[in-house]
Amino acid sequence: MPEGDILLSNADGAIRALGPTVLVCECPGDGLDLAVRRIAAFALTASLIIVGIVAARAAPFPILFIAGTWTAGATAALLVVRRRRRLHGLFLLDFDRAEIVQEGRGFRRTFPIQAIARVSTPPAWDADVDEPGLAPRWLLLHLSTGEQLRLGRAPAYALGPALAFLKRAGVDA
Repeated sequence: MPEGDILLSNADGAIRALGPTVLVCECPGDGLDLAVRRIAAFALTASLIIVGIVAARAAPFPILFIAGTWTAGATAALLVVRRRRRLHGLFLLDFDRAEIVQEGRGFRRTFPIQAIARVSTPPAWDADVDEPGLAPRWLLLHLSTGEQLRLGRAPAYALGPALAFLKRAGVDA
């Protein structure tokens, strides 16, 4: 990540200001992705083994329903992870060049800065902290296309500097 003023830095990523008009956000979101990919790989491999056993006539035909269920579940989980991956990545918000660049795992997208509709900080799904002010929140960038980009995750107080930067840049909260 390039050098600059650190606005947020934690285990879930980092946000840096590179001058008054450039914001660099790193929100990898890889923890769940890796677990789902490994479990899906196991389920698909086990399904292939079951199909092979049934093809060798060593198991009854109805066992294929188990393999089919595992295959369908693994495929659905991989699709959800792929869609979720589009929310995360390394984001460069350059207000001088009027563009947002997202670099994710295996893709790169560019949006015009005018596509930003608003910014929000909803609670993270695993916000089970007893103290409400310490519950993790997402810093979401809502685009006019309906897409959302996750710029970072932290308690509300820690997102303040990044929100202030976006407000100064003219983004509505």
